[in-house]
Amino acid sequence: MRKISTDKGKIDEIITRGVHEIYTVDELREKLISGKQLHLKLGTDVTGPLLHLGHTVVHRKLRDFQELGHKVTLIIGDFTTLVGDHSDKVDMREEKDPLNISVDERNYKDQFFKTVLSEQTEIRHNSEWLTKLNFNDVINLSKQFTIAQMLEREAFAQRFGKKNPIGMDEFLYPLMQGYDSVALKSDVEFGGTDQTFNLLAGRKLMPTFGLKPQSAVVMKLLTGSDGRPMGKSLKNFIPVSDDHNNMYGKIMSIIDDVIFEYFELATRVPMTEIEEMRMAVKSGENPMVSKKRLAKEITTFYHGDKLAREAEKNFERGIQGREPTNANTIEIRVSDMMNVGGRIQLFRFISNSLSDKISTSDIKRVIQQGGVEINGAVILDPKAEIKFKSGDIIKFGKREYVKII
Repeated sequence: MRKISTDKGKIDEIITRGVHEIYTVDELREKLISGKQLHLKLGTDVTGPLLHLGHTVVHRKLRDFQELGHKVTLIIGDFTTLVGDHSDKVDMREEKDPLNISVDERNYKDQFFKTVLSEQTEIRHNSEWLTKLNFNDVINLSKQFTIAQMLEREAFAQRFGKKNPIGMDEFLYPLMQGYDSVALKSDVEFGGTDQTFNLLAGRKLMPTFGLKPQSAVVMKLLTGSDGRPMGKSLKNFIPVSDDHNNMYGKIMSIIDDVIFEYFELATRVPMTEIEEMRMAVKSGENPMVSKKRLAKEITTFYHGDKLAREAEKNFERGIQGREPTNANTIEIRVSDMMNVGGRIQLFRFISNSLSDKISTSDIKRVIQQGGVEINGAVILDPKAEIKFKSGDIIKFGKREYVKII
């Protein structure tokens, strides 16, 4: 077993960085300084082929605890996936069959272990214990919660208010996730803010089975690259399976407002250094300096220093190579073209810049087909709100360029 670190400085960093809430801080700190190897739990329903940087916020926190010597159990929700978690869903989720779950699980594990240490991780499936519960067991679990508590959850409240259907099986989901903690006798469970109720379900159920309640670590959610909530449907996420060049380029395309949020949640650059970079930008330094370091840090973590340096050079070469000598050069006037906050919708920007050459219908089509790049990164959403700065190069189609001065 790896030696357990009880370094108070490291512990303080781990229980504060990127953390939204801990239930409770004092309990968790006491567990961490005890010198006992903690049993960490993360449950997941594998419902898609891609993990992105948003998922890695929790995974990085697991890695932090592993580096102190603690052990992770990853619970594959092969049973709960058949019901579906509606923590952040405003409609009933489509059920999956066991074959699809198995395929997604293989993909998930490959990507999960890009962040989390496999040698300190055990994988379990909650069908191991949930299929053994009888109806009387389910009734006893149900007695620990009320319908009012379930309907207080935002997604359920919205659906209830709109008279949209809510299945009884959906109310059972947090009971099942909570029982996972009972079955594993977990010390700490992790999740994002959308998982708070489910994490606390385990904390509530454990004492009824004579177990010490688990601590719950609720992590902040990472904002999408365009400043909107991160989501696959919005195409504003960065997959951990991307190659080094794509990963670097996509990070370079994030809006400036989220640079330091990404530093805190997706890297382990010391918080003191992050604050120094933040102050430098506030004092007038080009955010591009910090963004390049961010792209290098994340790409290095997933691909190594050599490939990260290669991606950096390829990005710089690519941007320079895309800037022809006869590029259209415009000067953006904030008062005329941008809304509050210095942003402008991509479609509107292109229309204002190139409308004398290209029709508005063609502009939208070219954007949606991947024909628009900002600093080498493809932007597919015509409605994306962009904050341009001096030095940015926008490529439209094969021959049209705009350089911001």
